[in-house]
Amino acid sequence: MKSNSIRDQLEKFNIFNKKEYHSEAFSRNIGLLTIQEQNRLSEMTVAVPGMGGVGGVHLMTLVRTGIGKFHIADFDLFEPVNVNRQYGARVPDFGRSKLEVMKEEALSVNPFLELTLFEDGITQENIDEFLDGVDVVLDGLDFFKFDIRQLLFKKAAQKGIYVITAGPMGFSSAMLVFDPRGMGFDQYFNITKGLSDREKYLSFAIGLAPRPTHIKYMDFKKVDLDSKAGPSLNVACQICSGMAATEAIKILLKKGRVRSVPCYSQFDPFLNTYRKGRLPLGNKNPIQVVKKGVVQLLLKKNKSIDQVKAPQLPEPLFDDAGNISQETMKFLLKAGTQAPSGDNCQPWKFDIRENRIDLFLDPLKDESFFNVNQIASLISCGAVIENIKIAASALGLNTRIESFEPKKNDNQVAAIDLLPDGDHADPLSDQIWKRHTNRKFYDKKPLPQSVTDQLISSIENFPETDLHLITDRKKMKKLAKIIFQVDRIRTEYRPLHDHLMSMIRFTDQEMIETRDGLPLKNLEAGIAGEFFLRMTKPWPVMNMMNRIGVGRMVALHSYQGMVNSSGIGLLTVDGTGEIDFLKGGQALQRVWLTLTSLGLQMQPMTAITLFYLRRFLNGKSDFTKEHTAILDRLEPDYKALFPKLNNDDAGQVMLFRFGFSDDVSCRTLRTCGS
Repeated sequence: MKSNSIRDQLEKFNIFNKKEYHSEAFSRNIGLLTIQEQNRLSEMTVAVPGMGGVGGVHLMTLVRTGIGKFHIADFDLFEPVNVNRQYGARVPDFGRSKLEVMKEEALSVNPFLELTLFEDGITQENIDEFLDGVDVVLDGLDFFKFDIRQLLFKKAAQKGIYVITAGPMGFSSAMLVFDPRGMGFDQYFNITKGLSDREKYLSFAIGLAPRPTHIKYMDFKKVDLDSKAGPSLNVACQICSGMAATEAIKILLKKGRVRSVPCYSQFDPFLNTYRKGRLPLGNKNPIQVVKKGVVQLLLKKNKSIDQVKAPQLPEPLFDDAGNISQETMKFLLKAGTQAPSGDNCQPWKFDIRENRIDLFLDPLKDESFFNVNQIASLISCGAVIENIKIAASALGLNTRIESFEPKKNDNQVAAIDLLPDGDHADPLSDQIWKRHTNRKFYDKKPLPQSVTDQLISSIENFPETDLHLITDRKKMKKLAKIIFQVDRIRTEYRPLHDHLMSMIRFTDQEMIETRDGLPLKNLEAGIAGEFFLRMTKPWPVMNMMNRIGVGRMVALHSYQGMVNSSGIGLLTVDGTGEIDFLKGGQALQRVWLTLTSLGLQMQPMTAITLFYLRRFLNGKSDFTKEHTAILDRLEPDYKALFPKLNNDDAGQVMLFRFGFSDDVSCRTLRTCGS
């Protein structure tokens, strides 16, 4: 023992040596293990490669079981993303070596341990040393570390060492035991020359759990083999360790029957299900071959051409002259263009200078009736500014932003200077790549007060803005009825209809070629709705549908969307000038990204806000008499729900609904930064 404090602590309990400590610390194991077996475990050596979600728990479980010697390996550091499942991931240890942290944890439980550390992880160079004198291996490697796992199993078999692998899958654990005298890793998983990494991952997954239970509840849209990402729970990691440690004890003590591959087992407490069996031929089994094909189709279906991935952080951040590099500029522009825009028109242009991005409004991109005085485009440009600001913070950069009135400055709306003195990354930076519009119906479940508080606080740095939230069901239904009436105008006014149809991308090819507009699947209209949109693309057909009342189905869909939500929000600004709406766009993006970070979906309901804004700025002459009458009749009820609107200086940035829902089946594409 090296620590005087630990020695002093033990002496308080009259413990002065290893034998006395073992006798006391592991006394409650006796009855399940004999004293002789417990003593034998104290002399055994277990190798655990990887100190992450499974490996760290493996180590601590076996330390508390009384194993006395370990070989442990890891080259990584703890960070916040590890918290949900990794034993050693604590805030005080962020940035520290996983190996050092877990060494301290293990010695704090048993200060008499013999630990051999491999700080570079396991490699071809140290694999023999890692396995020297080892009695059993518990595989704690990351799922995607396939090649080194393959080498580990091969070397262990050559040295006559059992290897146990247990993988967390959903709420469950799937486990395999490899006997060095039995079927090998490559044979069981059917690993042959020429397999791609993706095929290797699939082979490992379906072989690990031949009768998977987790597929009943796992969202496979969150599984991406190419970017090496997938969901994982601490619950499952704990189960993995319980199952694997039990097998390790049986192997070490030759106590009980060990069922090695091609036998398998999986326990899923979420479904109260335990499955075990034997898989003759391993993955060569015809059923496994079919299963692999089905999983490939499932993953391919969930991986669409519109998928947005967070790009790799740019390298280098600065060029040889000490200026912001071109790669960094591209990264920031790509982040900026993930901002929302009406019908995905993307009404912006960029000019890159030394350490500066100039942002311009492109008035030709959106000349629709909705975009009165280019205000909708200004709101979008504000969201672009906020995205660039947030993304720059993630790179350690600060921003100095100067806003302009585009009419007075050749359509320039902002100059964004990039400064190398950023102090911290904005916590919303990861959400830039996840934010999207979701037109599905949402869950109606009420939101906790903490959520609404976070939404309100998200715009605290924009004092000129206000966020008005409605979560009362009666008020939401009242507003939905107003929206139903107003949205009739969208289908009954030809310029609005023609613009929408011009922005719908009815085929994948059209979507890829233009990289703007709204892919048909993005509208979440369903088979019947998609047929309706195709059929009513010509105005004469839509006009006929309006005459017989069928056109109101579109407005009814908006009504249903409003009532099938957890809440409705309206963002306003204290003014109706161009810079007011630019600031409003920045605030809107923060609200939207905050919703995304909370796992909530959002859909703009902009028709009513833009119609009333057009009336306020241009008068009633822009609308037909019938539509003017509708807007006049509904205005008092609308303002009663949002009293702020009784102030004529209040500008409406966006009305939106939000709530919990599955992800959309199709995202929109971008032309710039793609």
